[in-house]
Amino acid sequence: MDFLTEKMKPMYFKYLKAAFGSALISSIYGVVDMAVVGQYQGPEGTAALAVVSPVWNIIYSLGLLMGIGGSVLFATFRGKAEQKKSNEYFTAALIGVSILAALTWLGVIFCDDQLLRLFGAEETLLPLAKSYLFPVKFAVPSFLFAQLMAALLRNDGNPQLATKAVLFGGIFNVFGDWFFVFALNFGIMGAGLATALGSPFCFCRLTSFPPIIFRR
Repeated sequence: MDFLTEKMKPMYFKYLKAAFGSALISSIYGVVDMAVVGQYQGPEGTAALAVVSPVWNIIYSLGLLMGIGGSVLFATFRGKAEQKKSNEYFTAALIGVSILAALTWLGVIFCDDQLLRLFGAEETLLPLAKSYLFPVKFAVPSFLFAQLMAALLRNDGNPQLATKAVLFGGIFNVFGDWFFVFALNFGIMGAGLATALGSPFCFCRLTSFPPIIFRR
């Protein structure tokens, strides 16, 4: 994007639609998770998802921490035509998110009981919350890397690809919820499996057409 020569209004709405679409799809499949699990497991299922929700917030927040911070610095120096400096910030963001992904992954794998109890799980909800979280344990890093890549793409002149990737993962998650929970009768674990598979698919879509940062 070129703030000096491009018209501001079309450029503004281009990025607004991309940001709005990503947020909307994420919200929709969160609601679908609740609806599907609630239909299958009853009130205990939705309560278990509410217990897991803070774990999601931590994972997404750490991905956004590196993604938004790194992409802003990356775009700032790219705009100044300081290619080397912008690549250094990209590398720093990638290293930072790798470290956070490793720490988060270890925390979710080895401290899941403690985390879920901290966020309100008791003896009735803990098995359900752990069942949902079990498939997610295998895909934790992909959530952080997807947030990083989406933020970098939006600042690298390709916000539509970020939105399409989130849409792709979201649609898979919505369909997967029904298929794994009801068709395969996996229950709440099926919703976790759909979520766990949706994130790697989203990340693969983000990297299927290498953005400018990988072509230079």
